[in-house]
Amino acid sequence: MKKSVCLVSATPLTFHLFMKQHLHKLSEWADVTIVYNQNYHKDVQPIQFSGKIKHIEIVRQISIYKDLIALGKIIFFFKKEKFDAVVTLVPKAGLLGSLAGILCGIKTRIHVFQGEVWFSKTGTIRSILKIADKVIAAMGSHLLSVSESQGKFLVEQKICKREELVLLGPGSISGVDTKRFSPNKQHRSKIREQFDISDDACVILFVGRIVKEKGLVELVEAFNDLCSKHKGITLMLIGPDDEGLVSDLQDILKSEKRDRFIHSGLSNSPEKFMAAADIFCLPSFREGFGMAALEASSCALPVVGTRIHGLADAVINNETGILVPVANKLELSNALSKLIQNPGLRDRYGRSGRKRTIKDFEHQKVIETYSDFFKLTIDKQKSVD
Repeated sequence: MKKSVCLVSATPLTFHLFMKQHLHKLSEWADVTIVYNQNYHKDVQPIQFSGKIKHIEIVRQISIYKDLIALGKIIFFFKKEKFDAVVTLVPKAGLLGSLAGILCGIKTRIHVFQGEVWFSKTGTIRSILKIADKVIAAMGSHLLSVSESQGKFLVEQKICKREELVLLGPGSISGVDTKRFSPNKQHRSKIREQFDISDDACVILFVGRIVKEKGLVELVEAFNDLCSKHKGITLMLIGPDDEGLVSDLQDILKSEKRDRFIHSGLSNSPEKFMAAADIFCLPSFREGFGMAALEASSCALPVVGTRIHGLADAVINNETGILVPVANKLELSNALSKLIQNPGLRDRYGRSGRKRTIKDFEHQKVIETYSDFFKLTIDKQKSVD
């Protein structure tokens, strides 16, 4: 008989961006069910795979009333389905899914840490969210970190002990399809023609959720300054505007520079935009690994990112890109300016990044490693039972 595995997240975006290939691989040896809130990100639904999908209204923000209702529904669902294992993928899902798993007697409870929400917070909210991560760690039977630097951070912050945390291979949650994410002249020409960008323009690209904690205010402020120093540069932001931030970002730009700023929503083909770009920028305040940066490297783009855990694994400073301090507009502007005026350096960093991605982060290898870990972990637990 196949094992039964349930993966829980708050939104479908987690499955859409990171778990699609995992779901197909897991379905080879397990009956797979995914749980998420279908009221979020309807533009990435339905998620196509052979397993079951269950809607439970797990909200991302703290809401005791809604959280208790969601917990009750998860417990009821778990008792009905009698899963062999539950895998949780984001903090709220980790908290509710792990607790429900314990109450329903599910012995294998795997939580994947992908970036700590509280890292960029302050005060009481930081303390509450940090305690929540400690509780998640305490409730999980197995804990995974998606990067070496994130694992060290979790241990330093006393979220869990070193021996409780597993890093699979060199890290990342899904690796990169290096054939899909690769330099492509046709994609480059088509996207530039679509957005009326000249062949000789230097395009700075961001791909991800349009939210403040991705450092986008600092990026647009830096771009505002760069426009005064460099001709023919364009900034493209690709991703869902989750906080209604785009209009505020446009207001930062002087009116004559707004035509050099482009926002397009969530794309099912981010590799096409990466092929059209010259520099990838991810000035995030927190990341578990920074998968978009790794995908950009696979497209032979130099990456400018922030010096934080997670991104420190995705980008090798002065080899595949440049790392700068968090929320530092001046350093961010200087790093981008250095690459704008030095095509040779862009090419060297890009080639180095693609070579490293192919060697260490090819997606088939990463996905097989995760699948093997899940299967072995469940088998061990069932043999004990």
